[in-house]
Amino acid sequence: MISVPIFAMTILIVVFIVLLAMVALLAALKRKDAPIPASQAYYLRKSLLSPAERSFLGALDPVLPPEIRVFSKVRLEDLFGVKSGLGQGAVMAARNRINRKHVDFILVRANDLAPVAGIELDDSSHGAKARQERDLFVDELFKGAGLPLLRFPAQRSYSLTEMRTKVQALLS
Repeated sequence: MISVPIFAMTILIVVFIVLLAMVALLAALKRKDAPIPASQAYYLRKSLLSPAERSFLGALDPVLPPEIRVFSKVRLEDLFGVKSGLGQGAVMAARNRINRKHVDFILVRANDLAPVAGIELDDSSHGAKARQERDLFVDELFKGAGLPLLRFPAQRSYSLTEMRTKVQALLS
């Protein structure tokens, strides 16, 4: 008779130890996911643009007419909305396709900041298959919205005459 209560007591102790271990594990996981203060988690980037993008912008600025302004690294989700009438799943899928993507440069009318054209600077990364698929999607997105998109290959230097010609053709 004495062995049954000892067995039951042993089971209770094991269950208690397992529960205690689970509580400790959950507490450790919770501490691991605790938000890090912003001052410890982030740093200030040296520049908003890559050296190639900055070089291109330096060539683009002088060829723009005064009624056009340029913005860089604009999120696609800030430019394009998802059409109404789609199911909830389709809306989420459509938003996810443009989420966390941007276009290198957007030309806007200075008076109302309405987008008039996009510009993508294509560097060597655009040769990768995944990037080509993304580029096709972006091309389709701009075309479907009626917003012209001009692609320039990244170069060490740019001909201002050639850029002016391409930009004028894009804006007319």
